[in-house]
Amino acid sequence: MKSLLKYLCGLLVLTPLVVADSFCATLSGSITVNQTSDTAANAKVNATNHARRQIIFNVLSQYSDKSALTSLLQNSSNDDLMNLISSTAVSNEQISSNAYSANISMNIDNLVAKKWLNSNNVQNWVPLGETGEDFTVMIVVSNGISDWAELKRIARAQNIDIKTQNMSGNQIVVKMPLNSRTRFTAAVREAGWHYSDNNGVLNIWK
Repeated sequence: MKSLLKYLCGLLVLTPLVVADSFCATLSGSITVNQTSDTAANAKVNATNHARRQIIFNVLSQYSDKSALTSLLQNSSNDDLMNLISSTAVSNEQISSNAYSANISMNIDNLVAKKWLNSNNVQNWVPLGETGEDFTVMIVVSNGISDWAELKRIARAQNIDIKTQNMSGNQIVVKMPLNSRTRFTAAVREAGWHYSDNNGVLNIWK
């Protein structure tokens, strides 16, 4: 099943903030860096590499398994990570003999990032396609009404709006706001539910 996800545009400073926009096709992040080294040139290289890793983690950790992403980043070269970045902007740059500081912003290519995560077996739901601001959840309720009531309580506690699309046997299909996905996934996991991602569709069951 194709996911009902759209391209996102995000701006984050150290912690992620994602904003949906119908004409936006990138994920972006910003970070302030301050590095010292034996020369200003080396400090700048180190600062840029650090910014790239931090921004990639800040952005993609919203759409992937954090533990697996952390491990992948630790085992990826700077050249590998450069391939994920579509553009970079630098402001408030300050350089001394052995130090470098700046505000660095980078745009991440959604498609390249998703392929990178998939090829390294990192479960993810990086948004692709321009089909709405909601994501789809496929639920298996083994205990019927009891499970469904529990999920609705979890959603209410997280202030998440559930839009029921279809009910058939012990399967329920719903939509939820895209910006609630990480919060909802964490809440159902803590309540003892299992989950997996299928091309952006969240599957949950007990």
